[in-house]
Amino acid sequence: MKLSIVIVSWNVREDLAKCLKSIKENQLPEESEVIVIDNNSDDSTETLVRESFPSVKLIVNKQNRGFAAANNQGVKISRGQYVLFLNPDTIMNENVGICGPKLLNEDGTIQLSARSFPTFRGVLYHHTALRFVRLFRQEYKKWLMKDFNHKTQMDVDQVMGAALMVRRSAIDKAGMMDESFFMYYEEVDLCYRIKQAGWRVVFVPEVVITHLGGKSTEQIPVEKRIMMLTSLLKFFRKNRGKFSTMLFSCIFKPAVVLRDILNIISSLFMYVISAAIFDRKRRKKYAAQVRNSLLLVTRYSWRILFKM
Repeated sequence: MKLSIVIVSWNVREDLAKCLKSIKENQLPEESEVIVIDNNSDDSTETLVRESFPSVKLIVNKQNRGFAAANNQGVKISRGQYVLFLNPDTIMNENVGICGPKLLNEDGTIQLSARSFPTFRGVLYHHTALRFVRLFRQEYKKWLMKDFNHKTQMDVDQVMGAALMVRRSAIDKAGMMDESFFMYYEEVDLCYRIKQAGWRVVFVPEVVITHLGGKSTEQIPVEKRIMMLTSLLKFFRKNRGKFSTMLFSCIFKPAVVLRDILNIISSLFMYVISAAIFDRKRRKKYAAQVRNSLLLVTRYSWRILFKM
């Protein structure tokens, strides 16, 4: 068998239906299989797959095992020479190619899906109060490859895990996804280990997939940030060294909390202005920012500072 497509789903029934329909319409090679791992959804995902897509192999978990663990479940029963890890909120526009395809937003604009590996300085700009003074901004742009046109096939450090094809022999050599990452940075760690093992990671713009983005984690915005920060530090400890990551954390963690304190102040100010000019849309936006930052500072700051 040539190709195995592994899809992990949690409470995104409608998106999964579109994804599976697009796979079917694009007429995959006969020697291929689609595997769906349902992470304890409560939206009738199991019924959808069994009734509407009977050829799909379905694993139904009794609890949410996380993204990495569920993907590994799919890999273990897969038979393909190539494995494509595909998010359920993607729509396949062409037959799948090797490695990472070009990802589009729902409106057709390009998602920044090819990146360099994260650096301490780039992360400080992106996640902390240093963003307000634009310190390390160039390092941040380099990390996210802001100047990359996404039209050229090229070797990169990592491609986004929303649609990721991996050679079977590369997985055998570098290992499967690390299940200690519950969500986020599991694909970054996988790309890092594959490159360390001597394989290339390639961005392939000729293959295009629409990625609706973040449908599962939209349900838990603050928890999403905590999971992302936790996984980021785990990646650094594993691949940049425990001691250097400990020193980095002494600056990083307080600066994360400080950013949200400053965000509360600035968002409150903008909320008042929005209310004064009767801009309901912006007022709602800034109210959500205040609420989320307050929740992080009051409920999660202890965890960020001392437990992550």
